[in-house]
Amino acid sequence: MYFSATIFTMLGFPIPTLTSLVVAVTNFIFTLAALFLIDRIGRRRILLWSVPVMAAGLLLAAWGFSFIDIAATDAADDAPSQPPPARGAAVTILISFMMYVAGYAMGLGNVPWMQSELFALNVRSLGSGIATATNWGANFVIGLTFLLLMEALTPSWTFVLYAAICAVGTGLIWKFYPETAGLSLEEAASLLEDDNWGVR
Repeated sequence: MYFSATIFTMLGFPIPTLTSLVVAVTNFIFTLAALFLIDRIGRRRILLWSVPVMAAGLLLAAWGFSFIDIAATDAADDAPSQPPPARGAAVTILISFMMYVAGYAMGLGNVPWMQSELFALNVRSLGSGIATATNWGANFVIGLTFLLLMEALTPSWTFVLYAAICAVGTGLIWKFYPETAGLSLEEAASLLEDDNWGVR
């Protein structure tokens, strides 16, 4: 989302900022939906459903970028119109971004901010601080390396790499992340005391 206006300019959208707004509105709508659904569906289940949607959106973006000649779009700054196949690929990429952001807003955009319930009261502030720093640190690394990866790996392979990270994340959530919906704070904090972290 940080670079969506840059990407949509590169793809030849006539008003890239307006196109980015479509992605931002998708984020807003699905964040609201997550706030209503997260306790009904459960944190673990919503992550196990939404992270694969993110991976699918990233793979769709990778496929869309395979039809775009980035070198040609960089060279043709004064010619925003793309040939018909590239226009279709650009729309595919826009849809893939909306799909990714919808999955993100439903799961990883919300659930990590509820992690304090997993920590015992005597370490809750420290645990929450470390978890938040980790979250923002990962965000910083992605923001710092995204454009470099786009140049080094090509856009398609960059998005394939991010999809692979989502796939690994899905496996880790399935293996380790306990369900805390419907539990009291004390019950949720006690989950990490089990050998299997409360994962059945």
